[in-house]
Amino acid sequence: MKQDADISAVVERLRSFHAVNNAERLRDGLLRWIEDPLKPQTATGSLRVNPIRLLLFSLAVMAAGTFLFFGLVHP
Repeated sequence: MKQDADISAVVERLRSFHAVNNAERLRDGLLRWIEDPLKPQTATGSLRVNPIRLLLFSLAVMAAGTFLFFGLVHP
């Protein structure tokens, strides 16, 4: 019986936790996704971008630009 009570308490805590997080805005989630996990903010409080994600995004933009250039400009 004690295990059932413990499990139901954990389930209730998880439900209340997820109920609070459902109200999260898209902007907050996006900022949390792009921020650097080791040093999320500078001393002044501004956001630091994750350098690996920035590099991957830059490479994807350059690859897409190259594809579009050679795909559309080809005589």
